[in-house]
Amino acid sequence: MSADQSQPPTGHSYTVEIRLYGDQLDPSEISRRMGLEPSSSLNRLAASSLGKSKRPFWAYNGQGEAGFLSEWQSLEAGLTFLARRLAPLRSTVVDLSQAFDGVWWCGHFQSSFDGGPELSPKLLAEIAGFGLPLFIDNYFAAEES
Repeated sequence: MSADQSQPPTGHSYTVEIRLYGDQLDPSEISRRMGLEPSSSLNRLAASSLGKSKRPFWAYNGQGEAGFLSEWQSLEAGLTFLARRLAPLRSTVVDLSQAFDGVWWCGHFQSSFDGGPELSPKLLAEIAGFGLPLFIDNYFAAEES
């Protein structure tokens, strides 16, 4: 790989988190079982007041942990960070994934169409072990001049 190919393309950034959804999901119960405070959540009462399309959820991105970034220049780096943080909780996540819908949620924010995320087979195997699918949501915004 040449030197210019080793750097991620400019104009791309990523956010990562694990999300669990369910009509019967109680965010405080998920926090108790995981031993983690969510980066965001929505309980049944709040979801019902927002309308039928909202479901209770619990999300975690590693905020407050050493090495956390709110935006990553590499999706691989962001997912690796989160997977390592959650590794001791893998069996709990697998159990929760059987009771609720869940995803590895990734936001891909781009201001150009020159590339996108690349994920190694090793990382894909690691995150697959949690029992949750990978979801990449793409957003395009032109850079301001």
